[in-house]
Amino acid sequence: MSPARCRADASSSGADTVTIVGRGRVGTTIGKMCESLGVRHAFVTRGMASFPPSGPIYVATHASDLDDVLALVPTDRARDLVLLQGGLLRDDFLERRGLAGVATQVALYMSASADGTARDGGGGTCACGPRARDVRELLTRGGNVRCAAVTEDDFRAASVGKLLWTSAFWLLCRSIAAERGMPRPMTVGEVVDSEHGAVAVRTLARELLDCAEASGELRRAADDDEKNDATREAITRAMFEYSRSIPSSVPSLEMALKEGGFRNGWFLARRTASSPQRTHETHLRRIGVDPDVLATAHLELTRSSTPGGRIDV
Repeated sequence: MSPARCRADASSSGADTVTIVGRGRVGTTIGKMCESLGVRHAFVTRGMASFPPSGPIYVATHASDLDDVLALVPTDRARDLVLLQGGLLRDDFLERRGLAGVATQVALYMSASADGTARDGGGGTCACGPRARDVRELLTRGGNVRCAAVTEDDFRAASVGKLLWTSAFWLLCRSIAAERGMPRPMTVGEVVDSEHGAVAVRTLARELLDCAEASGELRRAADDDEKNDATREAITRAMFEYSRSIPSSVPSLEMALKEGGFRNGWFLARRTASSPQRTHETHLRRIGVDPDVLATAHLELTRSSTPGGRIDV
């Protein structure tokens, strides 16, 4: 969608207004939280481009639509941006767009129903950036979703965990089902609550966390293996807790492939001869997905900051 085809709902405009870009489940849920607190808010929808003059701008679209969204936002409002894509947005993507350390990021562990009802996803939600305290206030008071305002280092670990979940579970739900000859994908609850599934989660998590550490994304404490092991275990445990908070969920295959460059492609683009990600590749090939295609999609994201695709709001 072009910038000229976006407008804010006029009934909610004004100073100190929460702006919400995207009216899917997450955007609807953010709006319902605002309503519960009596907070003025506006949804950005199709029409003429217009943003309220101040207040946080919650971006609740898919990561693959983010460049189109950023084209709509006035340049002097960058510090008001709240990016709910969490672990999908890495530093290389944000730096090329001048947003690293500027926009607020949220690692969101929350389920959102179609009617805007929020459910806490295990307490792992956190925010980092200029609007982090606003996010914490809205989620905790407006939706009973536990949220912490954290430092950059703590957020880095949390975002790795969210990236790991979004990369692993759409895949394991289908790969394990295919291995067992099931006619349908498994739910995330079935994966984590079966012995074979739990082992598969931990095996894949170990491999991908090795990649995150080798790349420097997950930072290791010098000469403190106990602390490093505890960090990895906390990330893995959070994956299980979030999955058990949404046990009937089956993550979308279509969206996982659409956002493949943001998700699995991030890890695959960092394969090396000494760390080839054989487990990751085996699961992908079992369901007919070429790992090299996802790796290439990630590399294309990091090379370009040109808007592309379509925004669904």
